[in-house]
Amino acid sequence: MTSSSYYNHIEHLARTNKLVAHTDRDKHFFRGELEEFYMDLRNRVKFPAVIAESFELTWDEDAEFKQRETSFIIAANYKESKNWDNIHTAFDLCERIGDEFLRRLMEDAANGTLCAAIIPMSAVPVLNEQHLYAGIRYTITVKSSFDTEPNSDVWQ
Repeated sequence: MTSSSYYNHIEHLARTNKLVAHTDRDKHFFRGELEEFYMDLRNRVKFPAVIAESFELTWDEDAEFKQRETSFIIAANYKESKNWDNIHTAFDLCERIGDEFLRRLMEDAANGTLCAAIIPMSAVPVLNEQHLYAGIRYTITVKSSFDTEPNSDVWQ
């Protein structure tokens, strides 16, 4: 699985999930780092939002599998600073959406829609009271086979 195919799949999930409903007109999906979202892009993304972060690659000791550790964040806005009922309602929505994304990713991997295995790693709450949004950052490993044979077409 390539990074492009992974990000395209996450965007597809953002489009087809009824609670997110990303479209070209109503942007609920963003590909980038959480810092960028904090700094500027929060103004261009509608809530609830899906933010697909970058990745780190590792290989198993036999180089049979390539593992892509990556995170995606589900974020929701709320009104009134320090209103913990609203904050927890936003967290609940984020968890509901994020858990569905995990379920769908694992199902898509199992049925062959994704050419990789999805291994959930962790989910961590994120709160930004200055900009009034809460979220959950899901970290997963995307494990796919790795062909160790050099491609003769790219060598002289």
